Amino acid sequence: MTRGIPALAAVLALGACSSGASPKSEMAPAREPAVAVREERVRPAPEPLKVDADQGIAARVNNEIVTWKDVGDSLSKVKAAISPELRRQTLRQMVEERLFLQAARKNGVAVGEQELDDAVRRDIKTYGGEEEYERWLRLRNLTKTEAREEKRKTILIYKLYRHIIQKSFQQPDATTPGLLVDSVAPVEVAEFYEKNKGRFQAIENVTFSRIALQFANPGEKEAKYALALSILRHLDEGGDFVMMSIHHSAIRMARDQEYRNKSRKDLDGFAPATLALLFETLKVGETSEVVEDGQTWNIFRLEKRIHQREESAAEAEPKIRATLESEKREENRRKLRDRLVRDAYLWPSDLFDEE
Repeated sequence: MTRGIPALAAVLALGACSSGASPKSEMAPAREPAVAVREERVRPAPEPLKVDADQGIAARVNNEIVTWKDVGDSLSKVKAAISPELRRQTLRQMVEERLFLQAARKNGVAVGEQELDDAVRRDIKTYGGEEEYERWLRLRNLTKTEAREEKRKTILIYKLYRHIIQKSFQQPDATTPGLLVDSVAPVEVAEFYEKNKGRFQAIENVTFSRIALQFANPGEKEAKYALALSILRHLDEGGDFVMMSIHHSAIRMARDQEYRNKSRKDLDGFAPATLALLFETLKVGETSEVVEDGQTWNIFRLEKRIHQREESAAEAEPKIRATLESEKREENRRKLRDRLVRDAYLWPSDLFDEE
């Protein structure tokens, strides 16, 4: 029995040595660290992050941040390829917006809901009614809520301009940049009209898309007409007009959609009935029925129509005034943005150097 006690004590002592994990223990294998070093040397290095990866902070604007995910979300409705320059341009726009919104809060400038409702109603009236306004929203790929928020920001920035201009007259200080009064004098309107008379001449042109199916004999004519009806049904079901034209049109101008801003003289090869359809009958955004013109079955979609008679200086005054006011507001935007950039903590600090 007494022989078992020393043996048990030896076993317990060995267990204590193995669980003590002393790095300097003589029991530890001497070559283990060298093996670990060799393994560390052959471990592959991680791949570097891409500059335009959708992760991380893209910019800091005072106490706010803009992430690359924010930029990606802003571009989520863009169907074309997104270049690094487009991403950076979008980032600049988002940072500029943050600067303006921060300045508006600092100056106590806000937009009331009733004020915003009135502005949206004016927009609807400007576009000719609810239906045309909603069509404009669809073309811009905007919901009513998104358009309302865009309008809120536009009004807010304009009110910020007005606040700072008023402040520059009443209490000028180092924080009031030299913004322009955006009202337009009659002499400015007259000078603009004289320098740009060509812009107020009579204009009549159309922009349209075309699917053109040519035929050379009665048999082809009948077959192409059946094909045209099939294409029209496909378009009614949501088919892509341009892709159908590329696939079926034998006429290069139709395939390439080169019918932009065409006058009646530009289109003198078409029959009078076709010209009347394009310049008088079709509504913008509307697709025609199958139209025979010469030896071609056609389907047209009207994209834009401009019908402007010659305008005198008095008739053009509202348009000129709006243009000049817009130019002054744009100059004010740049001046105010540049001042806010100088006064803010901004990273990257060279974000606006490329403009």
